[in-house]
Amino acid sequence: MGEITLDFLQGLLRADYPDVSVQNFEGAPGSKRGDNYTSMVYRISLTGVRRHASSDGSREVEEPWETTVIYKCLPESLKRREAFKSEELFCNEVAFYTKIWPAFMNFQNLWKIPHPFQSIPKCYLAHNECVVLKDLKREGFVMADRRQGLGLEQSYLVLKQLSHLHALSLAMKCHDPEGFYELLNDKDGINEVFFLEENTEYYKNYYREAIRNALSMVEVELSESPDKEVYLDKFRRFCSEERFFHTMVELCTPKEPLAVICHGDCWTNNFLFKYVNGDLADMYLLDFQLVRYASPAIDLVFILYLCMERELWAEHVNSLLEFYTDELHGRVLQMSDEDSIFTTTLNRDALHKLVMEEWRRCGQFALGMALDMFPVMTCDSDEAPNVYEAEDDAPQGSGMQPVHTSNAECRRRMTQLLMALVDNGII
Repeated sequence: MGEITLDFLQGLLRADYPDVSVQNFEGAPGSKRGDNYTSMVYRISLTGVRRHASSDGSREVEEPWETTVIYKCLPESLKRREAFKSEELFCNEVAFYTKIWPAFMNFQNLWKIPHPFQSIPKCYLAHNECVVLKDLKREGFVMADRRQGLGLEQSYLVLKQLSHLHALSLAMKCHDPEGFYELLNDKDGINEVFFLEENTEYYKNYYREAIRNALSMVEVELSESPDKEVYLDKFRRFCSEERFFHTMVELCTPKEPLAVICHGDCWTNNFLFKYVNGDLADMYLLDFQLVRYASPAIDLVFILYLCMERELWAEHVNSLLEFYTDELHGRVLQMSDEDSIFTTTLNRDALHKLVMEEWRRCGQFALGMALDMFPVMTCDSDEAPNVYEAEDDAPQGSGMQPVHTSNAECRRRMTQLLMALVDNGII
C-alpha cells in the first residue's frame, strides 16, 4: 500500500465528494485468511472535513467527514503472483471494470429498461496493479459464511442477478455483435487464465495433489459402502491425467449460441447480501478475476452444486433452473426488437432446452472445481495460505499448492457431489 497518498485518495473521490478535504487515512486487511487467494484486499478508512455553506448562506461551515473504500492489489510476493497467475487474473478484473461493464451499461441504457441490472460495486479506479471499489459494508451488505454456503432464498436472488448479467451478453451479441466481440480481444479484453491446453504441464503437480487429497477423502467417507468401488472408479477415470485437464479446457471453451461473459467464480465469498428487518433485500456480485466467455452453466453448476447443500439443490434444482430461464429470457426481451431471435427461434422454451442441455454437459465442471473449492470452503483459516505474508523466501519451484484438508465436512460434501453426478449419469 506504499503508493497510496492523500493526493491519490483525494483525486479518486473528488467526483463523489467535491466539498471534502481528505486529511488522514489508515488501511487494514479487508478479508480474513482463507477468504481470498489471488490478491490482497484492504479496507481504507478515510477522515477529513466537509465544507459547505451554512443554512442561511452567511458563512462556510466545516464538519467532520469519514468513509471507507476497498483497495485491491497484487500480492507483494512475486512467487505468489507467479504461482497463482495473479497478474493475468488482475488484468481480467481491470478489463471488466474499465471495458466490459461500461460497455454493458451503455448498451443497457439504450433500451431504457425500467429496472436495469446494477449489482456491480462502483469502481473508482481499475488500473495496473490496483482496483479501488466502493465499500458496500457501509450500506449494510454482508458476506455469507463460506462454510454454510447459500440458502434457498439467497440462491434464487443470486440466479436472478446472474441471469441479468448473462442476458447482457446475449442481447448485445444479437444487436451489436461487433461491439460485443471487441470485449473479448486479446489486447485489453478478458481471457481464460487457467483452463488452457498450454497450461496442462503447469498445473499437473497441483491437480495431482488435489486429486490425491479428494480421492482419499472419498475413500474414507465410503469405507462402509458396498458401492464404494463404483464411485471411486468413476472418480479416478474423470481425474486421470490423460483426461482431467483436457475436459476442464473443453468445458470452458465457448459453445454458441448460449455462450456469455460469465462471472466465472461463483462461490459464496463473491456475493454480498443486504437484509432489511431480517428479510433479504438486495445483493451484489464481487470479484471478476475469473470472468470468462463460456457457457452460462459454468456459473450455474458452481452455485447449485458447490454453494448449496445437496438436499436443497436436489429438491429445488428444476424450479431454480426454470426461474433462471424465465429471468434470462424476460431480460433479453427487454433488450430486443419485436422480431429478434428471442421471440422466434430462441424463444423461452428453446432457451430453456439449451440451458438444461448445458447444465447437464457442464456438471463435470463442478466436480473439477470441487477439488479446489470444497477444501477452500471448509478449511480452518490457519490451513489456508496467507496472502498478506511475503513468501519470497519459499523454495524455488515450490509453485502453487492446493489447500489440503480432510475435515469431515469436506469429505461429506466431496462424496455427496460425486455420488450425485454418478447417479445422474453425468460422469
